[in-house]
Amino acid sequence: MRWTGTLSRYLIREVALYSLVGLLGVGSILVLQNLLRRLGDLGGVGISFGDIASVAGNLSAMLASYAVPVAFLFGVLAAIGRISADSEWTAMRALGVSFAQIIRPIMVLGCLVAFGTAHLLHNVEPKARRDMRTLAATVAANGSMIKAGEFIRLDNEGKRLLFVESRGPEMELKGVVISDHTNRARPFTIFAESGSFTFDQETAAVTLTLAEGDIHFENQNAGTSKYRRIAFGNASYMFDLGDILGSNVNRLRPPELETSTLRQVLNNFRVEGVAPSWARVKQIEPYEIQLHRRYAVPFASVLFAFLGVALGVRRTRGARSWGALLCVIIVFLYYTALSFGIYLAENEFLPVMAALWLPNLLTAGLALVTSLRARRIEL
Repeated sequence: MRWTGTLSRYLIREVALYSLVGLLGVGSILVLQNLLRRLGDLGGVGISFGDIASVAGNLSAMLASYAVPVAFLFGVLAAIGRISADSEWTAMRALGVSFAQIIRPIMVLGCLVAFGTAHLLHNVEPKARRDMRTLAATVAANGSMIKAGEFIRLDNEGKRLLFVESRGPEMELKGVVISDHTNRARPFTIFAESGSFTFDQETAAVTLTLAEGDIHFENQNAGTSKYRRIAFGNASYMFDLGDILGSNVNRLRPPELETSTLRQVLNNFRVEGVAPSWARVKQIEPYEIQLHRRYAVPFASVLFAFLGVALGVRRTRGARSWGALLCVIIVFLYYTALSFGIYLAENEFLPVMAALWLPNLLTAGLALVTSLRARRIEL
């Protein structure tokens, strides 16, 4: 038993060290790739260095549920592959160490990783997604989207443009110009001497309160010389922040909901046959997909433990490079199967539960085959 305890601690330490290296590498790649894309989306509302740090933190929390299982698989393949390549596995077999004794501590570690991943999916990721949405609204509420001396797009298509000559510390605006071509039959331009900015987080509406200006309506008939101008003392111009961000910033999507809320929505579907009135998405499949995803993905870590050990003990040369390559191949196949399962569920080709657990069933089958082969080699 003393030998078994020593062996278990040794294996857990090796796998944990390689997994940490993998987590740093995989996590950095995922965060940097998504950070650049998010900054492009948030650039329309304006963002500071502190906001960038918040975005990076939220992205790390959102992507951890992907990075942790991948890093664990890399750790298992790299650690067991190194042990096999350095002939330690041969020495262990000569001393009577069985395949079961090798896999047992790694399975325990895999279960711990699975519980950690489940916590990330059920609690950390939804909160990070909500925080990201709140951050965009907060940035807009602070008026960071308005920059003096620059034309600012007020929608994704560029049909609304805003220009401010100068702005004060309390959001006093001077020299305001607004060009609105959202209605092709009645485009207009607003010139105002001054204005102010307010944001309603409940409705996600931005209001520009303008003073001392004119509204100029463009002439759509080339053959007429008529021109329309309306002078005003005070006027309000409103637009939806969702037009800039490309989504409703107030109502949450299924990935942003807590697990208990997902269950509440699904129960409403079962009882009343429809989504609750407050739900943004009215179809049942997205809620079922999110719920089953939060249970299916963590279980993959347990399967990765089986698969990683079975594949690792069979490598004797170039184990380190093979471990990285095998990790990439397995992860690609698993998440491709997961994406395909989601596609099948969304289009109702398969029940959601069967579609979301399909990658785990395929991985389990592969793990079983490779484990049996590894044990036959041992015998």
